[in-house]
Amino acid sequence: MTTPTADAPAPPPPPDAPDTSDAPGPAVAPVRPAAHGVVSATALIATLGVVVALIGLGLMLRTVSTPTQDCGTSIAFLLQGRVNVFVSVDDPPEGITKAEAEANNATPCRERVADQVKPAALLFGAGLVAAVGAAAVEMAVRGAGWLKRRRARRARTEAPPGP
Repeated sequence: MTTPTADAPAPPPPPDAPDTSDAPGPAVAPVRPAAHGVVSATALIATLGVVVALIGLGLMLRTVSTPTQDCGTSIAFLLQGRVNVFVSVDDPPEGITKAEAEANNATPCRERVADQVKPAALLFGAGLVAAVGAAAVEMAVRGAGWLKRRRARRARTEAPPGP
């Protein structure tokens, strides 16, 4: 027995087969309306916002150090209220040169951390605002579409029957 192909018609049913002419056809999924351009744009903006926020967060989690002090991550240094460690330039610790001690005292951890956290926090904040704003716009557009479809459905069911 051969199977029908897309080009060849299906063979007729045997004479004793039940009549299926009134049987429902295969289930067909309802057609969804195409997405608005706004929805596509908000998805792109939200994705970019999340990426920018993650880059900012990554920069805030980078470690900072001076020649004499391990400051830790930038955000941890600020949030935990750590203090700067200053070194005596006249009597530096073992293994630290006078130039390193002066560099440590000139730009301690707090200044180095601030230089790193400011742009990182701006990136994080901008990305977060973009992602949340895009999500809010998308929810508003989708909600408006849902209300429009619901009202149309209600109008069809409440309409008086035709003549």
